[in-house]
Amino acid sequence: MDGRAAVTDKAETFLRGLTPRARGMLVRRLESDQAVPVEVDARRRLILEAARTIVESRRTTKQVTSGGTPDMRRLVFAAFEPYLIEERLTVPARGFVTSATLSHLWAYVSTELLPKEFGIWNDPATAPSFPNDAAYREEAARLEARLFEALTRHIEAIADEPKLQQRFMSRIGGEVARGEVDDIIAVRDRLDDLPTLSAAIVHLLDSGSADLGLLEQIATYLTKYPETAGWVAGGVFRRQSSVAPLIAFAKLLAGGETARRMRTTPTATAFIDLGFAAADRAASRFLTTLRSSRNVADAVAQIGTFRSVLNELTNGLDVDGDGWWQQRMVVIKRRFSEMLFAEFDKLLPALRRAFRVQEAPYPGPADGAEAVFLCAIFAAAGKCRDTLAINGLIGRLTPLVDQAIELYALDLPARLRSRDGETRAVALSAVDHLIKASGFLYGEDYASHLRRSKEQQLKAPRPAA
Repeated sequence: MDGRAAVTDKAETFLRGLTPRARGMLVRRLESDQAVPVEVDARRRLILEAARTIVESRRTTKQVTSGGTPDMRRLVFAAFEPYLIEERLTVPARGFVTSATLSHLWAYVSTELLPKEFGIWNDPATAPSFPNDAAYREEAARLEARLFEALTRHIEAIADEPKLQQRFMSRIGGEVARGEVDDIIAVRDRLDDLPTLSAAIVHLLDSGSADLGLLEQIATYLTKYPETAGWVAGGVFRRQSSVAPLIAFAKLLAGGETARRMRTTPTATAFIDLGFAAADRAASRFLTTLRSSRNVADAVAQIGTFRSVLNELTNGLDVDGDGWWQQRMVVIKRRFSEMLFAEFDKLLPALRRAFRVQEAPYPGPADGAEAVFLCAIFAAAGKCRDTLAINGLIGRLTPLVDQAIELYALDLPARLRSRDGETRAVALSAVDHLIKASGFLYGEDYASHLRRSKEQQLKAPRPAA
């Protein structure tokens, strides 16, 4: 089979798997298009991109069911996998759903709403056995329908019961989780259409020319089903890993570039809100790193991601032209800067603990690692101090950090020649951590200078006893 035939075959296979509504929309578009063959091929590539998204989702589903009793919770919510995030957002946004929310929701259904049908899947010993993966997926589809039917009835039943509503909210993870549950209920029946729409937007933005017909079809769909707009934006963000395309398409939907114009277009607003949610997510990831692994690479990466998202929002959107978005920007920046303030309060004490080796108790590897971590995020934050609104803090701390590092850089290598046994090993570990910290603060040249100083002291004659 040649390349063109293979593409056509995959596209047709994908079209057969779509809902009739989505398939009809694409087929009508292709049949009515009088474009040249190159543009037709581009649309086929668009369909293939969406097809790959669905193939990945199906592959995930197959992995869940392979090898013994499946994770039925994950299987039931498999359609939401492309939109799952691990971080809890401070403001819910259509297009992201927190993994913990689905876990809490499953627990609520399996213990209170439908315990006999769902509770058995929480224990492999009681989980039913099916002959093959297809049978497990069929059972998952049945359970998914039962879950949302029971959940919808339950929410309606407690609508006028504040105490029961509060209890439900607390069981599924709080107010933000409650908003996420409402969103997944609203979009559930449209999930099959989302990959195609997201891929169409990516194609539209990448093509460089305004395909008004395609834009009109997408806008019509989003207006008819406004609950899908944020989720479609989530699909675009997943493909592009950037907020700029969301803003660009929001402007197309609104037919203008002003914040006021976009605010009065609900579908455009959903795309902008997803951009702010991306910044919120980066902040949440950073907080998770601070509270758990304190991994240097992860923390620095999230600072960079946060800065990039904020820059894209600021450059692409007239934030000052809309009070709500302006306030969201202020809140998000403040949240991140407060996390940095709390960490940088620890910086100078951490340097003293890690690099002062005059007397016991001596610093250990954990002390050195903490000093390196704090120096790394201090350096990363300093490169985007204006964006993060921490210019004053960085300005006040920098001379104090410089003075401390200079002092330890003079003191520690010299101790390698004058110490023996445990204290020499302690000094060597401290020097190695100082080299790493200095690399983040001042670059590789300065770190290399300290490394050479260390080697010279190690090779120098030891003083007579």
